[in-house]
Amino acid sequence: MGMLRTAELDMAEIISEEEVSTFLDDASWAICTTHHTVLKALPGAAIFGRDVLFDIPFVADWHKIGDCRQQQTDRNTNRENARGYDYDYVVGGQVLIHKDGILRKAESRYKGHWTITQVHTNGTIRVQCGTRSERMNIRRVTLYHPSDDKDDITLAD
Repeated sequence: MGMLRTAELDMAEIISEEEVSTFLDDASWAICTTHHTVLKALPGAAIFGRDVLFDIPFVADWHKIGDCRQQQTDRNTNRENARGYDYDYVVGGQVLIHKDGILRKAESRYKGHWTITQVHTNGTIRVQCGTRSERMNIRRVTLYHPSDDKDDITLAD
């Protein structure tokens, strides 16, 4: 609802003081009454020690909140790490470079197949295609397998 109201204010030729006031009231209400998943409470209740909607005390268990947040961080880290696999790049290996930006559906996601000429210990490699040589982070590349579909690869720019 907030985004719709913002869009309406953005598109309006003339904005009255009342419309701005109403928008700010709605935005502050949304912020104060949005349940925080880590805090397990409304942010205002955690900060001020009282429920925002009802006049009742709220006592936050900050140690429990910290433990919950750490568990959530650990779960996210484990999920991210499970996707990857351990691989050591070697000189002479072949890689494809991920193209940056927004791509059309029919457009290739990779460019060229580049040969690794140097491997650095800081997570970067130097690759070469023809006379062009670049140093880049290994997160920007994927391994090239000769059996890869040739239609999904374009030559280097």
